[in-house]
Amino acid sequence: MSDEQGAGVYRQWLQDDRVEPELRAELQSLEAQGMVDELRDRFAGDLEFGTGGLRARMGAGTNRMNVHTVRKASAGVARWICAGFADGQRRLVIGYDGRRQSAQFAEDTARVAAFYGVTSYLFPAARPTPLLSFAVRHLGCSAGIMVTASHNPPEYNGYKVYGADGCQVLPDGAAVIVREMESVGDVLAVPLLSKADAAQSGLLHTVGPDVEAAYRAALTVLHRDLGAGVKDQLRIVYTPLHGTGGALVPSALAAAGFANVHVVKQQANLDSEFTHVASPNPEEAKAYDLALALAHELAQTPGEAPDVLLATDPDADRVGVMARDASGQYVPLSGNDIGGLVLADYLPYLQATGTLGADATVVTTHVTSDFGEAVARSYGADTVRTLTGFKYIGEQIARYEASGSRSFVFGYEESVGYLAKPFVRDKDSVQAVLLIAQMAAAVKARSSTLPDALLDLFAKHGYYRDRLLSFTFEGQTGHVRMQKLMAALREDPLTVSGQEPLSVEDTLEGVRRYPDKTSEPLDLPQADVLKHVFVGGAWIAVRPSGTEPKLKAYLGVCEAGDRAATERLDAMEAALRTRLASYLQ
Repeated sequence: MSDEQGAGVYRQWLQDDRVEPELRAELQSLEAQGMVDELRDRFAGDLEFGTGGLRARMGAGTNRMNVHTVRKASAGVARWICAGFADGQRRLVIGYDGRRQSAQFAEDTARVAAFYGVTSYLFPAARPTPLLSFAVRHLGCSAGIMVTASHNPPEYNGYKVYGADGCQVLPDGAAVIVREMESVGDVLAVPLLSKADAAQSGLLHTVGPDVEAAYRAALTVLHRDLGAGVKDQLRIVYTPLHGTGGALVPSALAAAGFANVHVVKQQANLDSEFTHVASPNPEEAKAYDLALALAHELAQTPGEAPDVLLATDPDADRVGVMARDASGQYVPLSGNDIGGLVLADYLPYLQATGTLGADATVVTTHVTSDFGEAVARSYGADTVRTLTGFKYIGEQIARYEASGSRSFVFGYEESVGYLAKPFVRDKDSVQAVLLIAQMAAAVKARSSTLPDALLDLFAKHGYYRDRLLSFTFEGQTGHVRMQKLMAALREDPLTVSGQEPLSVEDTLEGVRRYPDKTSEPLDLPQADVLKHVFVGGAWIAVRPSGTEPKLKAYLGVCEAGDRAATERLDAMEAALRTRLASYLQ
């Protein structure tokens, strides 16, 4: 959309009675404050529907999350369902988290779907994303929608679309939805029924408690008998970070036999403003401020110091961990650390129970550390890598089921997302919490700690260390600078300490390039990612985020010692920051 077109649409929104009154008032306020650049950005184009759906700041404008852009997306999804399924099969389940307007967006989605004759099943309250994924399959729906912005700040909201397999929609499906959205036309003219008419027509139903009960029952397959009193000895601090995890995680832990669970009270309730949370992202240290305060308070009583701190993000698909070490300090464990630790606990359990077959396969991403792969290999399990995004892990699960070629045993991403049992086809923090708690209890029963158990694995497999960096590129100008950076890196790859990479994996062009200008094809889906591989297996991957105005950089090394690993990471980070400096102005 050109600036002239954007200005015309903006004037329409100011004058058109179909625009929600609060949105028009917001635009009038921005204009009165002379916020020209902000208004230009809000109407710079239509909000982009990515491979998983929408995610953006909330507010008035075609480039923001609001009732009108949500309705247009919902019309696209409804038309996609109608094109792919017969009358009696057009069923949609809709979930939402506790963010601003999430409940309204979910209801509007159902009302738009009803206009197109699609039957919707709407959750009656905010619930975790993995429960939505489960419900798609349990209810036999043709699609699912989850209204959430995951771990983003409170000013964001989002909209994830799931296919009939309970997996987030893949690029081919997303492309069809985008075409259907474009055919809808005027974002202010999306048709929808009233909630009452939709219900009276039998096109809107409430998800019953039986769905959640079935999910809870499915979780019991992960319960393990660790011996008398072992689970009682583990002390846990848990925070849902004002999100939906509070509805399921504490009770799931209790059902698995963990009685010593202390919930951070200030963060236990749903709160769209995240009032008592410095960051709702469990990958960030500041998310644990209150959990740490509670842990230190409990530790004042001899023998009551918590062993692990667990934090789920607002839609409870991811879980982060801090663990007490032998000195009594709480140290953060990365998603890569937890992935390796869980595999070192879970795979031998499967082996002992005769359920780890010769075709056992762990699925992860190509920006995840090699640590988990080394652990899996030691138990005879293969590792398959795919693109970032759990939808691609879900895609692999479906392929294995269809072909019978492999047996899925575990999937995970470095961004603290994990899945063991595929009755869910997205990352599932509730499953992960059970695995982590049982692992931590078993480690404590051996008079050890999770940090020490991690060091034991490093001593066996090599010292794998990793680092995640994020660089913000706000607005249209930021997007342009980020694209220029990616183009420059394709033309002239990164160097570290004067060393060129041994290879560069370019998933946008689908090739692996070598310094001698030769190349070979990559067996990965298309995405804008560059992975530089250096001597000794060290690597740096960079990609524009699909959900935020950020460039993500992933660094991974494996060395003979911890100090050497840290020093190499530092050198790699310094080289990367130097190369990016001119693009961050």
